[in-house]
Amino acid sequence: MRRVIGILISLTVATIMSACGGGDINSTPPAQLRVFHASPDAPNVDVYVDGAKVLANVPYSTLSPYLSLPAGKHHIQVNAAGTATTVIDVSLTLGSSDAYTAIAAGFLANIEALLAADDTSPAASGQARLRVIHASPDAGPVDILVNGQVVLSNVAFGTISNYLTVPAGTYTVQVNAAGTSTTAITASVTLTSQSNYSAAAIGSLKTAGTHPLALKLLTDG
Repeated sequence: MRRVIGILISLTVATIMSACGGGDINSTPPAQLRVFHASPDAPNVDVYVDGAKVLANVPYSTLSPYLSLPAGKHHIQVNAAGTATTVIDVSLTLGSSDAYTAIAAGFLANIEALLAADDTSPAASGQARLRVIHASPDAGPVDILVNGQVVLSNVAFGTISNYLTVPAGTYTVQVNAAGTSTTAITASVTLTSQSNYSAAAIGSLKTAGTHPLALKLLTDG
């Protein structure tokens, strides 16, 4: 009888703990990580996190969905798709509830990982946030113009700017060789109220026939 009562008490406690969240009361919210393939002469890639393949055969200019990962340190590897050839091998520390974009940038011979911390909080009503990522390996330093006005000057390859807050709407964005009126990229972008964006300059002069200079607009969060 005592054994039966003990089992019943254990089952009751387990049920209460489950209903209240039980063992999860001290759990840490996960981090969010997405991957952007911006290396213009690299092949399709597979992405591994802590030895497990999480993305397969990712082509150039592709942005993955966010992946939920436990907060903390993770081993990230990027391989040529379908092979054991690793082109990027880094460790990243991800914060709880934070969101990130890992960018494979540069030419294959010198490919590197850039890590951008994404703002996922909503902008104010009627406003949007926009930042610039310079991921074109041979474009040189650039100026960023919005509706003809310079908003960022002498931006070097690998730069991830701070977010700029602007009224929601449609804008003409130009990427000029720094200090000149020579425009390498012109694009029209539409920014929605309370949203955040990254405008990534990708492609290269070297691969102009296949992957020319372009502006890719990413929605953050």
